[in-house]
Amino acid sequence: MLPTEIVYFAVLMFLALATLVAWKRRRDETAARLNRGLCGYVAANRTVPVTEPKDTAEESLITA
Repeated sequence: MLPTEIVYFAVLMFLALATLVAWKRRRDETAARLNRGLCGYVAANRTVPVTEPKDTAEESLITA
């Protein structure tokens, strides 16, 4: 193997490693952003009071 081939191979491996690290970081940031959004969505839905619909048909039958 020639020294230039070794240098090319080392540079190629470094670029591949840098690309993998960048992809992993982007994936982790996306997952964290999605989790924050989902947690916010769930928290917002929990603060809204749950009201059950009133059955007016039963009340009208009972009072009639």
